[in-house]
Amino acid sequence: MKKYDELFNKEKHNFEEFLITTFKFSEDELAAIDKQKPMTMELFSSCLAKCTEWGLYKLFERLLDEYPDLMDKYVKAIDEDIKDVVLPERTPEEEEESWDRLCERIKNEYGDDLTCE
Repeated sequence: MKKYDELFNKEKHNFEEFLITTFKFSEDELAAIDKQKPMTMELFSSCLAKCTEWGLYKLFERLLDEYPDLMDKYVKAIDEDIKDVVLPERTPEEEEESWDRLCERIKNEYGDDLTCE
């Protein structure tokens, strides 16, 4: 068996996702994810929140793909929650600064090979 330090980055990432999923999700959530019990709206919302909190984007996307009816309800609930929110306008300089920060985060996460255009 390989030690953690001997794993490739992708293997480390997969192992970390496994540990997070195993220990941060409830038994009911895990059973619903594994289709051992029905996925309810409550479980779906809880799972998506944990996926977002812990950066489990593959699982997040999988759940959205597997449960389009629940996804529609989820999106409608979000739309309802934010319908009265007014976002402040930003200047072109603020937009450019925001873009630059995003590009920097992407480069830090995935390396300098990526370009932001």
